[in-house]
Amino acid sequence: MELLSSVADVLMPRFCMVCGRRLSIGERDICVACTLKMPLMGYRQGEPNATEQLLVSELELVRAASYMGYYKESNYSRILYHLKYYGHPDVGFQLSRNAAHLLDKEHFFDGIDLIVPVPLSRRKYRKRGYNQCDYIAAGISDVTGIPIRNDIVKRTLSNSAQAMKGLFQRWENAENLFGVSDSAVLQDRHVLLVDDVITTGATLTSLIDTMGAVADVRVSVFTLAIAR
Repeated sequence: MELLSSVADVLMPRFCMVCGRRLSIGERDICVACTLKMPLMGYRQGEPNATEQLLVSELELVRAASYMGYYKESNYSRILYHLKYYGHPDVGFQLSRNAAHLLDKEHFFDGIDLIVPVPLSRRKYRKRGYNQCDYIAAGISDVTGIPIRNDIVKRTLSNSAQAMKGLFQRWENAENLFGVSDSAVLQDRHVLLVDDVITTGATLTSLIDTMGAVADVRVSVFTLAIAR
């Protein structure tokens, strides 16, 4: 297998998503040097963090965490572009596995019944061919064993991209985005919502409000990144 990997690396060399350096055998998506320098957010149970502060108004919220900081001008922002637009969703799976191992030590997943990835609109799904949040959810489930349900909530509207909008426009753009297909599954459950990146918290707040309106549900949140 090592010989085949060596031949494959010669014929089809792989490069780090962050720095562009050629990857060595055993490295996946991101080189060891960039992995060690990754701007991790950290999490300590019972201590406030930036992700929870964005969602502090949500009564249903139990806890929230993000794995890494997203700095627009940083080379690490390339990870999100590869994940969402360049057809490399596997990096979401790998990084969320790393995050799950760290968060599990802080008992972040205690009491969580279901993992629910934030859904894409049909239009975006057809264009992209996958939902990156499904891969992030799969990485967490692979470590924790918590089941995934991606059929409970759905996107009822296809909102325009948030990236170039101001704060008020982001919140207005995220109103009434979601619907719940099976409220009984949510009743008296502790659900982990999974998203790729949180900016203002508008999208996740909209989804939490939608779920809370139809069921007595507790919610925790994990995002791969948080905009800084």
